Amino acid sequence: MAKKRDSSGGERSVWQHALEQARLGMWDWNIQTGECSYSDTWFRMLGYEPGELASTSDLWLTLVHPDDKDEAIASGDRHIKGECDAVETELRLRHKDGHWIWVLDRGGIVERDQDGNPVRMIGVQTDITRQKAAEASLAEVNERTRLALAASASGIWHFDIATRQSDWDPRTRQIFGLEPGTGPLPQATWHGFLHPDDREEAERKHLDPALFDHGSMEMRYRIVRGDGEVRYIETLAKFSPEPAPLGSIVGTVRDVTDEVAADEALRTEKERLRITLKAIRDAVLSTDVDDRITFVNPAACALLDRSEEELVGLRRREAFRAVEGLEEIASGATVSGELVTLHRRDGERFVRFSASPILCSAKRDSGVVYTLQDFTSEHRKQQELAYAALHDPLTGSLNRAAFDTVLSDSVAEASEHPFALLYIDLDYFKALNDFAGHAAGDAALVRIADAIRHCLPPNAAVARLGGDEFAALFATRSLKEAEWCAECILSAIRTADLGVHAGYRQLGASIGIVMVRESGLGAADVLAHADDTCYAAKSAGRNRYMVFSEDTGRLSTSLTAARIVGDIADAMDEDRLVLFGQEIRLLSDPMRSIGKVEVLVRLVNREGRMLSPCEFIPAAERFGRASSLDRWIIRNALSRFGGVMAAGALDLGFNLSAQTLSDPKLWAFVEDTVRATGAPFSRIVFEITETAAVTNFEAAERFVSRARANGCRVSLDDFGAGLSSFDYLRRFPIDSLKIDGSFIQNLTSSEYDRQIVTSINRIAQGLGYDLVAERIENVATLEVLAGMGIKHGQGYLFHRPEPLEAIVERIEAGRAPRSSRLATAS
Repeated sequence: MAKKRDSSGGERSVWQHALEQARLGMWDWNIQTGECSYSDTWFRMLGYEPGELASTSDLWLTLVHPDDKDEAIASGDRHIKGECDAVETELRLRHKDGHWIWVLDRGGIVERDQDGNPVRMIGVQTDITRQKAAEASLAEVNERTRLALAASASGIWHFDIATRQSDWDPRTRQIFGLEPGTGPLPQATWHGFLHPDDREEAERKHLDPALFDHGSMEMRYRIVRGDGEVRYIETLAKFSPEPAPLGSIVGTVRDVTDEVAADEALRTEKERLRITLKAIRDAVLSTDVDDRITFVNPAACALLDRSEEELVGLRRREAFRAVEGLEEIASGATVSGELVTLHRRDGERFVRFSASPILCSAKRDSGVVYTLQDFTSEHRKQQELAYAALHDPLTGSLNRAAFDTVLSDSVAEASEHPFALLYIDLDYFKALNDFAGHAAGDAALVRIADAIRHCLPPNAAVARLGGDEFAALFATRSLKEAEWCAECILSAIRTADLGVHAGYRQLGASIGIVMVRESGLGAADVLAHADDTCYAAKSAGRNRYMVFSEDTGRLSTSLTAARIVGDIADAMDEDRLVLFGQEIRLLSDPMRSIGKVEVLVRLVNREGRMLSPCEFIPAAERFGRASSLDRWIIRNALSRFGGVMAAGALDLGFNLSAQTLSDPKLWAFVEDTVRATGAPFSRIVFEITETAAVTNFEAAERFVSRARANGCRVSLDDFGAGLSSFDYLRRFPIDSLKIDGSFIQNLTSSEYDRQIVTSINRIAQGLGYDLVAERIENVATLEVLAGMGIKHGQGYLFHRPEPLEAIVERIEAGRAPRSSRLATAS
């Protein structure tokens, strides 16, 4: 001890041996004077020589970690106040070299004055840093494994060889499951606890003094406590020649059951991690000052396609066959970048690297540590994404946006490089889709796209423009070559193997050909000419091609679809699009507005005539403008009427075209619009047209799921119009069905239609969907539907489409519609 108290030399030596062998630090605190002394082992535990630090009363507090100080003080205060039997806490002490060591601090009051006030406390601090490191290692290896190794609660024991009796301190008694007590214990007590499988080895090591000739003895063994529980014990012991003549054995004992379990868990986790690291860990290697590899981990071996034995000792340049950037490493600097390596089996590997010099004490390079991350998959994924941005995901052909670019570039250079444009529209494809399902339709599109490519020159650009529309562009000066290609395509489509589910009808195609030899035309005009010529071929009987000519072009006096699409874009900027709406009513009270409106749109042309949707929506869908039109409708309706919706007076339903629904960015647009307008999600309904040719079901399903998760409702429109109705029910989680009007308009006279509507109603009720009947135009139909139990309807009988603004004003005012057939009928 730095400050010693009187004690016999033998006892002092015995306990000193025990403390040294157990790696324990002991402290002795005079509560009245504040004086505190520490054992030599306490100083050595912290890296100091005895007496190197002044033994002031607050010495230990100056070394305690700031985060542990309050609890350490509080633990002692609780014991002094009698709130607990002993001081027992874990804390960190600063080692001489600056790092922190964990100790288990245990102690208690050992002396009181005549009034019972505490006078003296003694305690032991056990270095548990290794155990704490094991706990931290487990946490780092796997956060799921949160075993904490128990603090090293050590007991001290002394065995007198002559008397064959032992002295156990309270902790030792506790470890063995004995009640607290004092006085010597016979040797048989210890023997009685030994596990049968460990008894012989434990007795031999403890009772043969020759085993202590070379220092201390350390061993682990098992005991069986009185309650039958098996515990693992670790003992550290040392032979002492005193008391003469036989001497004694002094040691510590510690329950390491949890540590054994933790070690086993750690071994398991390390093995699990070893397997996992082969796939997820970055490659690490280091080199010496001569640029020779000194270390590689398994990931580095895999990345470089060599074994550890092959790599260690090689110069770094021999390991990396293609290196760019590593030569720039400067002394003291870390360099990062990308490089390419050559894998012996897999070819090029794209690697991100970080290279950090290893600096010796003289700040000179003594080698480099390289961290390598294989991002070949990521690189290829980026290439795939770049490819996907320009190609149709189903057929691998160019998508509409990419083809528009190719067409524009080709038109600009047509004077020097003439080309042919073929517009290809499949015949009977919808019938195939309805008969055999979307899977068969998709398979047919893939085969047809391949057939088209095989009929064209190698430099041809092939694109899928829509659900069943393709285009092809290739350099040529010969109309005959273009016609030959068209004939080949028609023949290939007619004879294409569409699979066993295709049914009785083979597909055909109508093709429009435009030869472009001058650069004066616009790309949109060229495509419009090809489109018009294609439809002329379709009108002439299908399954044929036609060639565009200036004479046939002048015969047409109507606007082309392309010009209509151009007018739609202008109308958005010139405020010539008008929001309309048609209300959905309760069939039990159809004259009363319930605030549910399907949003529609009308186009006012430059002559002031209002065009119905059937005059411009097909053109928008054909030329890829349907998505921008749908977005305009959603944005403007929510911007103008979001406040009314937020007040709970209005629900708006929006029709989504197939192009819109297939757009992966659609939900982000909806979220941004709702955030900007304040319209609640719960007041928005999205109507999916059952007959729409969705080209990206993954994006559509993702949109529907996100919409419903945020409170929007989804309705399947025109239900029953196509044979894919039930396929859509399986694919999309919806809230309501809208019965196609074709089944409603003849409901009173057609038993067939009544049975269909009855079946749909039964399906909706069974699946928990709301049901809306469309195209209700007379009272008799209304009565039949109401008799079936259908609650909602829509039709000219009680509301014709009108400007949305007028509808909202009336809803806010609580007024009935200005006119309706129902009012007239009644």
